[in-house]
Amino acid sequence: MSATNPPLRRRALVTGASSGIGAATARLLVREGYRVALLARDEIRLRRLAQELEPAPSAGEPRTLVLPCDVREPERLERAFHELDRAFGGLDLLVNNAGLGYRARVAELEPALLRQTFETNVLGVLLACRSALPLLRKSERAVVVNVASVVGRRGIPGQAAYSASKAAVVSIGEALRLEWRADRIAVCTLNPGLTATGFFEAQPNPSRLAPPDLRDADPAERVARAVLELDRQPRAELSLRRKWAWLALLSQLAPRLGDRVLARRLGGDWDRHAT
Repeated sequence: MSATNPPLRRRALVTGASSGIGAATARLLVREGYRVALLARDEIRLRRLAQELEPAPSAGEPRTLVLPCDVREPERLERAFHELDRAFGGLDLLVNNAGLGYRARVAELEPALLRQTFETNVLGVLLACRSALPLLRKSERAVVVNVASVVGRRGIPGQAAYSASKAAVVSIGEALRLEWRADRIAVCTLNPGLTATGFFEAQPNPSRLAPPDLRDADPAERVARAVLELDRQPRAELSLRRKWAWLALLSQLAPRLGDRVLARRLGGDWDRHAT
């Protein structure tokens, strides 16, 4: 079966599905005929989303499945995937989207928040992939989309912890592409740029850094469309902001020049101290 003509009723699981990119992705996939498992910590939000997506009980196969779960908890995650297997009979698309932001200068990092960020953004992806593997192996065309970030390719000041966690997600994708090649599981890394969601309002900010200007941000729906595109035509990595991809390359080839370009772009204190 051609990757450009995916079968109807593909079965997907989206982590971090209760809001933002995750909720937008779930909405789009359901509209496109997917059966979608919604996984996140907030059960109330998940059930509201499921009600929105499936207002009346389906006479046939249910289109949604609510899985309240914290991706940092291995045993609960295993149970969630077993429940998914019983309900959907397998899994074709795993979208690892759950993540936390953390805005702070390194000098002001708080160990508990730092640990929470890495456990969610990195450990959560690894555990979800491990739990999903037996289901993905049964699929005729399995795809994994790990939602990283453009800052995983070029770290930015004030978000060293978040940038590092997303760089780890990029590395996970690189490793899994080879580990799972024999299983014919396509592993894709998606690097969104600045996205207009409630993400920045929710993240800890002990340094009281100013939030980014969202006037130039992408809507969550653009990221959702990229997830759908990767499921239909998998590729190793997709960055939604080309200028950030070029900045990442520049930073590898000429680090000091990359620093100056980024500092000018960010402005404020970062620009004044650039050399």
